[in-house]
Amino acid sequence: MFEPKPEWTGALGKLAENPVALAEVLVLFRMVLADGVVHPSQLTAFERICERQFGISPRDMPELHALLDSPRARLVDAEAFTLLSQLDTEARTALLDDMMRIARAHSDVGTGEDRLIRRTAGLLGLEFEARLGAKEE
Repeated sequence: MFEPKPEWTGALGKLAENPVALAEVLVLFRMVLADGVVHPSQLTAFERICERQFGISPRDMPELHALLDSPRARLVDAEAFTLLSQLDTEARTALLDDMMRIARAHSDVGTGEDRLIRRTAGLLGLEFEARLGAKEE
């Protein structure tokens, strides 16, 4: 109850203060966990996306994981799709593409991953016709 509030700086600080961006990262991390097993290739794809899209360096990944497990992230997670609906169609489509990139990073795309992408597409108001079988770099 009286634990000190974590302070994040730099890219993590910006992410922590931007509920929409934090919701994006949370949804992407759900993709890593979709089949119940954290595959190194999917975690690497997630980390690359975080670096490219949000400026979070690989050395900051432990702090990112602490942020994703924080009370702030749990509040954002509860409203994730409401927050993500604020994104324009291009940004929502890019988020779905990144989810597919994470799913395809592991050669065996599972039904949990496919279901999460289809459900997310529906919640984001996007059509989803792609097939997930092909692996991407």
